[in-house]
Amino acid sequence: MVARAKTLSADEAFLKRLFRSYYEKWNEKPPKDFEKREFAFMMTKEGEMVRHKSFSEWSEVKEFLRRNAPLHVFYSSAYYLNPDAPDMDSKEWLGADLIFDIDVDHIPTPCKEKHDTWTCLNCGFAGRGMPPEECPNCSSKRIEVKTWFCDECLLVAKEEAMKLIEDFLIADFGFSTSEITVAFSGRRGFHVHVESDVVKELDQRARREIVDYVKGVGLAIAEGRGRVLIPPLTAPGWFGRVSRGVYEILSGRSIDELASSLGLKATKKFREGVELLTSSLERAEDFQALPSGLRKMWKVLVDKAVQEKRCEVDERVTTDIKRLIRMPGSLHGGSGLIVTKLSVKELETFDPLRQAVAFKKGYVKVRVHEMPEIRFLDDVWGPFRNEVVEIPAGLAVYLICSGNATIVKGGVRAC
Repeated sequence: MVARAKTLSADEAFLKRLFRSYYEKWNEKPPKDFEKREFAFMMTKEGEMVRHKSFSEWSEVKEFLRRNAPLHVFYSSAYYLNPDAPDMDSKEWLGADLIFDIDVDHIPTPCKEKHDTWTCLNCGFAGRGMPPEECPNCSSKRIEVKTWFCDECLLVAKEEAMKLIEDFLIADFGFSTSEITVAFSGRRGFHVHVESDVVKELDQRARREIVDYVKGVGLAIAEGRGRVLIPPLTAPGWFGRVSRGVYEILSGRSIDELASSLGLKATKKFREGVELLTSSLERAEDFQALPSGLRKMWKVLVDKAVQEKRCEVDERVTTDIKRLIRMPGSLHGGSGLIVTKLSVKELETFDPLRQAVAFKKGYVKVRVHEMPEIRFLDDVWGPFRNEVVEIPAGLAVYLICSGNATIVKGGVRAC
């Protein structure tokens, strides 16, 4: 039994009540071999994580969630002989699922300039968009980031997940869709799970090789007898992926746009080189020697193709063989959205701002500190700045969970 906090703020009490109402009706199916997994929970925003829990019956998990209504729920990607052992060595590792984390936080998107901000905690210098690794004013690495998500963010994350699944896990590694499940993370990305005996016992080094492969790390240009080779468009793996990427770059832009994007000049020689490369790729049925004089252009094109075709995954998640990951069906305590389990087919049409909303009834009056324009369910809300507004309960939960609003006394209306 987990001890409850003696006093809760109005915001905490509101969230606790709604989270408990969600878990009282919760009827998710258990993950594979759940009795061999470690479970972990965060009860409050500032509290410590409760770890090393295990359950022999799924009904015990349901009862725990109903009683405690935690803000965050995790389970291990690993399987253990003793999952509730208090130290990692005593758990006796048996294997682990292969998990990929795709988070739009790590992917540059134009929309971040509209809704994301960062502030240096050392000197106060601030900016918009992707945060720098260090402050451009004082070089401090103490950067505070305020992030939001929009339809554009979520579309980019979804496309990255589909690329990982279709181009790498299925096409290159040979996994079937029945071995792959997806979960909306509850915030700005997706978790891709591979549950297969083929990957279960892979160590950290092997998983690092997989990460490097999908991220295009350490690729070398094909060569034979001292000459650069152009792979055919139909070649398997990265060979064909690079050629298709180069072909898409060559055929999708005007000569001037192409030269500018590659940092080259649109000379007559450049134009002739583009035409020669394009025709070579179109007619190639096997590896062929690169036409003379095009080595520099080919290298620039290959580098750009790799950047466009690689998949942006968090290597720390995939290489960690004892990782805690959010449990599908649980609520994300930083957004109030459902960590939604999806099939590969369901991912294509999934709309988290409709389908992952747990609280769709009622309205709540809150004081919003700051919020950009947001599409939530079927309406657009905001922008708000230091305003008292009455908004749908689900949006209020999202703002309170993310620290962007506080509930107004007496402001809850039937939720």
